[in-house]
Amino acid sequence: MERTWRIGEVAERTGLSRRTLRHYDELGLLVPAARGWNDYRRYDAGDLMRLLQIQNLKALGLSLGEIAEALNDPSLDATAALRGHWELLTERIATEQRLADRLQALAETADRSWEDVLEVIALTRLSTHTDPIARLRAALLPDGRSTEELFDALAIETDPGVQEVLIWALAGRPGVAELARTRLATAGGDSRRLLIRLLSKAGDRDAVAVLVPLLGDADPAVVVATVAALRQLPDRQAAAGLAALLGVGVVDDAELSDALVAIGTPAAPAVLVRLADATAEVRLAAADALGALAATDGSELAVEHPEVVAGLIEAADDPHLPVRRSALVALADLGPAGRVALTARQDDPAVGSLARRLLRL
Repeated sequence: MERTWRIGEVAERTGLSRRTLRHYDELGLLVPAARGWNDYRRYDAGDLMRLLQIQNLKALGLSLGEIAEALNDPSLDATAALRGHWELLTERIATEQRLADRLQALAETADRSWEDVLEVIALTRLSTHTDPIARLRAALLPDGRSTEELFDALAIETDPGVQEVLIWALAGRPGVAELARTRLATAGGDSRRLLIRLLSKAGDRDAVAVLVPLLGDADPAVVVATVAALRQLPDRQAAAGLAALLGVGVVDDAELSDALVAIGTPAAPAVLVRLADATAEVRLAAADALGALAATDGSELAVEHPEVVAGLIEAADDPHLPVRRSALVALADLGPAGRVALTARQDDPAVGSLARRLLRL
C-alpha cells in the first residue's frame, strides 16, 4: 500500500501551517489524493512533489494564481522548473559566499583594502534599502551589528522573509530573550507578533508566563502567534488558556490541539472543562482535542485522568451528533474502559456503525 501523510504530518515536516495547506486545497492548487474515513486529508508522494514545485515557484516570486496556471500547463517541464530554481539559488549562495569571504579577509588582516572597507560601509546601509532582497543580504550577515540595532531593524521591517532572517539572527545571541520580553511589554502592532516568534525561536521557557496572558489579546494575529509559540514552549500553565480558545474561531482548532498535545496529558483536565460547554462547537473542538491527546498516549491519559474517560463516555450521548462521533473516536484510544463504552454503543442507530468499526481497529 502506498505511503500517505496526514495534514498534520505534512505541516510538521515542512514548516507550512495547516491553514496554508487547507488554503492550497480550497484554491485547487494542492488537492490531497485521498481522504480517510474520518474525512482527514491524506497526501501521497505525488502531492508532496507538487508541493515542492509550488514552494519553488513561490520562491521565484510567482503569485498563487500564476503558480496554478504554470502547474496546470501540460507543457510545463517540472524537472526543468526545479533545475532553474536550483541554478538561481546556487548563484545566490555563491554571491553570499564571496561577500562572506571578503568580510572574513577584512577582519583577519591589518593590511586592509580600502575598496573592501567601502563595500562593508555600503553593506551596513542595506537594512534601510528599498529592495527587500538587499535587506535580506544585510540580515544574513548580522555580526557587525549590535543586538539593539537588530531589534530596531526588526521593528521597522515589513518583508516577511527579512523578518524571519532577523529573528533567526537574534535568537542565537546571549541575553536576547530578556530583551525581547522587556520590549514585548511596550510593543504595539506587528512588533508584538514578531517578538513572540523570537521568544519561541530562542527557546525561552521564562517567556511562558508572559505569553499566556496574550492568549486573550484583542488582536487575533497576536493570539495566533502566541499559540504557535506555546506549541514550541509547552508548559502546563498554558493549558487552560489554550483550551479556552477551543471552538471560539480565533485560532484554528487543529493548531490548538497541536499545542495541547505538546503539553501532553497534564493538559487534559483543562480540555475536559470545555467538553461541558453549552456551545456545540466548543464541545466538538474539545472532544477532538481529547482525541488527539488520547491518540498520543491513551494508556497514560486513562490512568492519570480517569475523569477524562468518564467525560468522554458522557459525551458519547451528546445531543450534537458530531460530538458523539468525536467522543467515540477518542474512547477507542483509551484502553479497556474506552472499548467497554464502544461495545455498549454498537446498537446505537446513530453511531453504532462507527463504534463497531472502531472496535475492529
